[in-house]
Amino acid sequence: MKPITATEFEQPEIYATVRREMPAIHRTVSKMGKQLRGLSDVSQKQAITQLAATWILANYPEDLDLALSLSDAMRHQVDIHLREIKKASARH
Repeated sequence: MKPITATEFEQPEIYATVRREMPAIHRTVSKMGKQLRGLSDVSQKQAITQLAATWILANYPEDLDLALSLSDAMRHQVDIHLREIKKASARH
C-alpha cells in the first residue's frame, strides 16, 4: 500500500504549519509523556498505538485502505524523526 504523501504544492504549507506549531507540539508531547510515566514500557507502547489508531480512524472512519495508508505514512515519519535525532546526536 502506498503511503499518503503531500504533493509539492501542499508541502510548503504543511511545513510552514509544523514550524509555526512546533513549540505547541513539543509542549503537547511533553505532557503526553508525563501521562505515560506510570505505565510499563509495554503498556506505554499499547497506549501510544491505541491513540494513533483512534486518531487515524477518526480521520478515515469509512475507508480502511486510507486509514492503513495514513498509518504507513505515520510509521515512515517516525523513521524520519529517529534518523534525524541520531544524526543530531552524532554531531554533538
